[in-house]
Amino acid sequence: LLPYTGREQDGDLEMADSKRIDEFLSYYTKEKENLFGEEKTALMALILASYEDYLNENGLTQDKRWERIENLLISENDLFLELLDYWNLAEQKESDSFAITPLVRSIKFFI
Repeated sequence: LLPYTGREQDGDLEMADSKRIDEFLSYYTKEKENLFGEEKTALMALILASYEDYLNENGLTQDKRWERIENLLISENDLFLELLDYWNLAEQKESDSFAITPLVRSIKFFI
């Protein structure tokens, strides 16, 4: 599924693929009940990194998939607090942040 070698330090960032976001989201949704917490977190990290790349590559601030991602994040927010903290960049100005930082900051449970 992914070109994993075992040498990656930040696998979610290194394996991110903006062309496979829909595939990753479908897999998460389909396998949600069969995945353990760490697997869900790793897959969500991959989704967020891929979405970040997509937004940057296309000069966008959001697209239709964000609602789907946001719903998954909210549905199991206890698993994703550390991950969201990373993308939130609480100490940074929005101008110094990731493309998805404003989206992450807008999630109701995270405020």
